[in-house]
Amino acid sequence: MEALGKVLNKCTTPPLVCVQAASLAIYGNPGATLCDETAPPGSGFSVEVCRRWEEAFNNLEVPSTRKVLLRIGFVLGADGGALEPLARLARFGLGGPAGSGHQYISWLHVADLNRMFLWAIDSEDPVGTYNATGPAPVTNAEFMATLRTAVGRPWSPPVPAWLVRVGAWAMRTEPELVLTGRRCTPRRAISQGFKFTYPALDAALGDILK
Repeated sequence: MEALGKVLNKCTTPPLVCVQAASLAIYGNPGATLCDETAPPGSGFSVEVCRRWEEAFNNLEVPSTRKVLLRIGFVLGADGGALEPLARLARFGLGGPAGSGHQYISWLHVADLNRMFLWAIDSEDPVGTYNATGPAPVTNAEFMATLRTAVGRPWSPPVPAWLVRVGAWAMRTEPELVLTGRRCTPRRAISQGFKFTYPALDAALGDILK
């Protein structure tokens, strides 16, 4: 990140804006607490990684370049990402709520994420930190129920936490990615006029899985 700052300052004509990707994981696992951009960081390894990354970006001294940091949520798209295996599980009758099902998922359609990047670049107002997520976070149970409807599976048994941990071990990933969550809102983007094409989960999944 320090190298990036040096390069920007050496440019004869510095770029007008630098947009940096970050993560909503900085909020940790706050339960049902609604987190806008003013919410404090959580705790844990992932939070510390996010915090240091943002700190390095925010400390860049690039007076000729507007800086925008997007804390990205759970992105839904047709080409790769986490939605594809979840939809496959749902089609096979394994799309029940994971763990308690109460953990929140802050999601957004990939088209809205792309539009938010363009908005941050093309508009003059965006500066500082923004939650890059949709306006309607849902619980894991709500998300999986909507996903099952989208793929034509009305019901699936719940997936206990221990089975999530076994599956995560087999896939060499972290079970906390499923068993924890955060309820975030894009307050700053909305207040500055950003409009979502897919604010509702059923419409977003219907577009992607059609």
